[in-house]
Amino acid sequence: MAHAGESLLSLLRDGAIELTPERTTALLSLVDAVRQMLASIETSGKEGERNDGELIETLKKLQKDGTESGETIKAPQEGKKEAGKEIKAERVESAENAEKNVEEPGPPKQLGKILVEMGTVTPEDVAYAVQRQLEGDRRSIGEILVERGMLKSQDLMAAVQVQQAARSAVSESSIRVDVALLDRLMNLVGELVLARNQILQHPQGAQDAGLLASGQRLNLITSELQEGVMKTRMQPIGNIWSKFPRTVRDVAMSCGKEVRIEMEGKETELDKTIIEAIKDPLTHLVRNSVDHGIEAPDKRTAAGKTAGGAATPASVPRRRAN
Repeated sequence: MAHAGESLLSLLRDGAIELTPERTTALLSLVDAVRQMLASIETSGKEGERNDGELIETLKKLQKDGTESGETIKAPQEGKKEAGKEIKAERVESAENAEKNVEEPGPPKQLGKILVEMGTVTPEDVAYAVQRQLEGDRRSIGEILVERGMLKSQDLMAAVQVQQAARSAVSESSIRVDVALLDRLMNLVGELVLARNQILQHPQGAQDAGLLASGQRLNLITSELQEGVMKTRMQPIGNIWSKFPRTVRDVAMSCGKEVRIEMEGKETELDKTIIEAIKDPLTHLVRNSVDHGIEAPDKRTAAGKTAGGAATPASVPRRRAN
C-alpha cells in the first residue's frame, strides 16, 4: 500500500499528473491507513487484520490520466529540461553560498553544502549529482559523486559524520518530559509560593537587615521559578489547529460546499490543560460552521457572494462562518 502511494506521489512530484480532489482524498486515506497500522504495531506488534486491496487499487488507478488507454501523462521533455536548468542554477547558487561560509539558521546543512565547504567537491559537481537525481537516479548525492570519481569514499564518510553531529546537536536542544511530572512540579511550586508568602509576612516589622534581604531574594527566586515552570506547560494553539484543514475539507466535500480555512495567531501559547480541554469543542464549532454556517455554492452565488466560504477558527466564538 505504501509503495502504491509512493508511486502516486512520485508522479505528482515529477509533474506527470496533476493533483485532483480524488487523488488528494486517496492520499489522505493512505495516511489514515498507515497511522492505523502503526498504532496496531505499537500495541500488539502486528499490523492487525486489514483489507487494503480497494485502497491499493484506487492508488494505482489514480496513477493513470483517466483516458481510455490508461496511459500515464508524460510531461513535455522541454519543460523538464527547463525545470532542470532552473533547479540546477538554484543548487549551484546554494552551493556557492556554502562555499563562502554563509551561515543559514535552521536545520542542519545539506550534504552537498558540507562537501563544498570541506573543499572536496565543487558546486558544479553537486549540481551534476542533483541533475542526475532529477533524471531518475535514486541514489544519494554522495553515492553519485563517488561513482563518478568526483569524491573519495573517506571524504564522503567525513561529511556524513559532520552532518550527523549537526543533527544530533539540534535533537539534543529539547527533551520529552512526562506531563504527570510537570503537574507534580507545578504543585510543588504552588506550595513553595504559599510558604514564600508566609515568610514575607513576618519580617515586615523586624529590624534584621539580613533576614529582610534573604526574604526579598527568596521572593525573587520563587517568582522566577513559578514563571519558568508555567512556561514548560505552554503550547502553541496551532498544535490543535493543524487538524482543522482536514476536518474542513472532509465536511465540505460531504456537504457539497466550497470552503477555505483561514487561521491566524497559530503561535499563541496556552497551557496544555486548556488546549486539551478546548480541542474537541473547538473542532465541533468548526464542523458546525462549515455544515450550517456556509451556504451551498449556488445559494451563495444567487445572494451575490463568492461560491466559496471561509471558516476562521480564530473567530469561531464570535461568529460561525462567512
